[in-house]
Amino acid sequence: MPKVSVVMPLYNNAEHFPEAVESVLNQSFSDFECIVIDDASRDDSPALLRSYARKDKRVRAVFLEKNIGLTRVCQIGLEQARAPLVARMDSDDLSLSCRLQKQHDYMQKHEEVGLLGCDFFRFSEDAQGRKRLLGSSGSLPSKREERHRYLTGRPSILCCPSVMFRRKIALGVGGYRKFFANGAEDRDFVLRMHEGTEVANLAEKLYVYRFNPGSSFRKNNLARKAGSIMATYCALRRRCGKEDPLEETEPLSRLPQVLGFSDKPILEDLQQDHRWMTELLFEWLAEKPFDDNIGARLYLGLIGNRLKGRGGLRRALVCLLRAIELDGILTLRLALSVCLDVFLHLPIWHRNFWQQPKPKPIWEKT
Repeated sequence: MPKVSVVMPLYNNAEHFPEAVESVLNQSFSDFECIVIDDASRDDSPALLRSYARKDKRVRAVFLEKNIGLTRVCQIGLEQARAPLVARMDSDDLSLSCRLQKQHDYMQKHEEVGLLGCDFFRFSEDAQGRKRLLGSSGSLPSKREERHRYLTGRPSILCCPSVMFRRKIALGVGGYRKFFANGAEDRDFVLRMHEGTEVANLAEKLYVYRFNPGSSFRKNNLARKAGSIMATYCALRRRCGKEDPLEETEPLSRLPQVLGFSDKPILEDLQQDHRWMTELLFEWLAEKPFDDNIGARLYLGLIGNRLKGRGGLRRALVCLLRAIELDGILTLRLALSVCLDVFLHLPIWHRNFWQQPKPKPIWEKT
């Protein structure tokens, strides 16, 4: 049994896949398996994957007959991993040769840490294949207090393709949930992992992230922001001792009336429509599951999400009026920050949210 399982989703990326997989195979740490899951690619990716699987036994190739999307592919990789530690890797990025060794050693020394990230470089590539360094992550928060402050703002505390985590804990919190198959699956995953274990960052640049302005991740920006707000909402409910709304039997049951669908929609039909998640969130917020302070912050987060969406200013004003019903003074004060920077993904986090006592880690016996 290997000590680390590297999970790499692959879809129509024959151009960059060889460089990515070779950066894994050339690691100084050798006791790993690399699970590459081809999501029904239509280019030369499957042929390249078969070639690498024949040459190196550490490469486990999985071929899907139907395209199912990144979130479900990551979940398949998590379920098929044999090692107690799982490392994520994108098929167009690079891992420095010492990445797995340093992350593995840290996890071995710090058993309380269940999710570990690292700092990273960022680069782009021109049409001739020449690489250009765009900068780096700076220093992601490594101390617990710094992470708490970081979580209250808009950036993520982790470069999610660079993480290593404990498989048992990830499965215990539900892994990657298909409801967030719009680019927000990592945010939801990190929030649930943070509730069951310690999260840390290595203050070393061990990962190289490719900036691709044409990627589906960036094209789906509005739906991703809406999904981030929904992930926050679900985390707040769990933190307050309430049921996670996505654990309901049919979490999409209220959508037909809200969005005007004549037939019951399925998740795959709605992933490209940024309205569905925000509208569903409105429906749940109408129940006022939190105090007015938190509700107003979530509403204002929706305003920030809506300013560049279809409906634009009119929709933002509707969100603002709904928020005023909850807490007029707080809403107007926070709305000022929207006016100062309309493109800001608002700090919708409840400021004391992460300071509350953490529940017992899920691996701890009761």
